[in-house]
Amino acid sequence: MPSIILSKNPFRDAERYIQLKKTCAPESWADSINRMNDMILMPIIVIFLFILKKADVFLIASTVARTYQVWKDFVEYTHLRFEVQKMLFHTKLVGGPFITTNDPRYLPYVFADAVVRTT
Repeated sequence: MPSIILSKNPFRDAERYIQLKKTCAPESWADSINRMNDMILMPIIVIFLFILKKADVFLIASTVARTYQVWKDFVEYTHLRFEVQKMLFHTKLVGGPFITTNDPRYLPYVFADAVVRTT
């Protein structure tokens, strides 16, 4: 039987994944555009303004801080998305899920429960 390396704290990962999914994979177009603005557009604008010597220190600092935070959250979300997928595969491998939920947003908790019960 193939071995899947699972998280040591599946419920913590499931909780963080649900939190980050709200911001990193928003359901509305406006939130998606705002996220793209923070990740790509604003850093390009600030670099352009810096080259033209029109950007002040506070604009640069706030944009760099916001861009760093957004990208950090996105990388963490991507990692956790794969962790949740591994938990899903493990759940199916052991014949689960053992509990259910009416809200698909909380499926990562179902997968985490299966991991905790079977490891």
